[in-house]
Amino acid sequence: MNHLRDSSADLDAIVSIPAAPTPADIDKKWVLITSSCALLTILGFALISSGAVRYKSVQSSVITILLGSVLSILFFWFLGYGFAFGDDYGNKFVGLSKFAGSGYQVEYIEDDYTNFIFQTVGVIIVASLYGLGTLERSRFFSIGLCLAFITSFLYPIALHWVQPKGWLGAFGFVDFAGSSYIHFFGGITSLVISFFLKERGDQTGNMRPSTFPHHSPINIGYGSIILTIAIILFVNCANPQGQYDKYEQGLIAVNTVVASTFSAITSFCLQYQKTYQISLIALTQGSVTGIVAISAMANDVKIWGSAFTGVLAGIIYVNLTIIIKRSHIDDPAQTIATHMGPGLLGTILVGFLSITKGLMTGHDAKQLGLQIVGILVLIILGLLVAISIISLKSVGLLKINPFQEQQGIDISYAEGEAIQFLDEQQEPTLFSISPKKGIFK
Repeated sequence: MNHLRDSSADLDAIVSIPAAPTPADIDKKWVLITSSCALLTILGFALISSGAVRYKSVQSSVITILLGSVLSILFFWFLGYGFAFGDDYGNKFVGLSKFAGSGYQVEYIEDDYTNFIFQTVGVIIVASLYGLGTLERSRFFSIGLCLAFITSFLYPIALHWVQPKGWLGAFGFVDFAGSSYIHFFGGITSLVISFFLKERGDQTGNMRPSTFPHHSPINIGYGSIILTIAIILFVNCANPQGQYDKYEQGLIAVNTVVASTFSAITSFCLQYQKTYQISLIALTQGSVTGIVAISAMANDVKIWGSAFTGVLAGIIYVNLTIIIKRSHIDDPAQTIATHMGPGLLGTILVGFLSITKGLMTGHDAKQLGLQIVGILVLIILGLLVAISIISLKSVGLLKINPFQEQQGIDISYAEGEAIQFLDEQQEPTLFSISPKKGIFK
C-alpha cells in the first residue's frame, strides 16, 4: 500500500509540473509572400536616389542602389547569414555555422530558406542607406568594398546581438522589426561616409556653402510611396506566425499604417508652416519616418501610442532636415532625417510606450535603460565602418577625383547622362539663394 501511495504521489507531482511552452509554427507562405513583396525597397530607394541628385548623376545613383543591393545579398549569403543566424555554441556574440547556404534547416518552427529571403530586405535597406550617403562623390569600387564589410560582418553581428539568443536580446533589449539595427545603424554608416566624402563640388570645383536642389521631387515622391508600402510589408513579416497569430498580425498592420499617417500629416503641416508652400517630399518622406519609428514596437504598443510615435517622428524629420541643410553634412536623400533620427526615436520610445515594459504603461525604467545601452552599442558598431573608409581614403580609392566630380559620374563612369535638357541651366544658378547659417540659427 505504501508503495502504491508513493507511486500515486509521484504521478501527481509529474502532472502538476507546467508543460514547457510550445514554439509557434511559422506561416511560411505569409513570410515568403510579404518578404518577396518587400523587396520593392530596391525600387523605392532607386527612385529616391535618382531624384535627389543632379541631372548629370541620375544613372550612377540608380547603379549605386541596384549594384549595392546585388552585392549585399551575395555578401550576406556567403558570410553574413551565418554570423547572424548560425549556431553560436553559447558565446552569444557571433554565429559560427550556416555559411554560404550550408546547414539550412526546414522545420515547422524554423525555416532558414524563408528567413533568408526575409532578412535580405533588411540587408538591402542598410546597404541602400549607406549608398545614399555616397551619391555623386564615391567610387563604385570603394562602395563595394565598404558594403562587403558592412553586410558580411558589421550588420550581421548587430543582427545576432539583438536576437533572443544574442547577448543584447538576452539582457532584454527590444526591437521588433529594425528601428535600431536596420534604420538607425544604416543611418550611422551613411553619416560616417558623408562626413569623410565632404560636400559635393560644383562645375568650378568649389564646395558651396549652400545645398543643391533636388532635380526631381516627383521621383523622390514615387520612391517614398513605394518604400512606405515595402517597409510596411517588411514590418508585418517580422511576425512569422502570420495566420497562426491573427491578433498580432492585425495589430501590427494597424500600428504601422497609423504611425505612417500621423507622421506624414505632421511633417507636411510643419513644412508648410515653415515655407508656406506645400511639399511633396515632406509628405512622402514623412510617411516613411513614421514606419521607421514604429518598427521597434509595432507588435507591443497601443494604437494611440503608434499615433503619438508618428507625430514625434514627423517633428524629428522636419527639424533634422533643417539642421542638416545648415551643417556641412551633404545628405542629398535626407537619409539621416528619414531613417537615423526616427530609428533612434522608436528605439527609445520602447522604454516609454511598450505595453509590457514601458514607463507610460505602468512599468519601471529598466527597459528604457536597456534601450539606451543597445543604442550606444549600435553607434559603436556603425562607427566601425570608418575602418574600411579610412583605409580606402589613405590609398586614394575612396572618392572620385575633382575633374570627374565636375564632369559628373555618369559621363566619367557610366554610359553618359541619363537625362539631358536643351534648356538645362548651369549649376551656379541652381544653388539656394540664401547661404547656410549656423545649425541652431
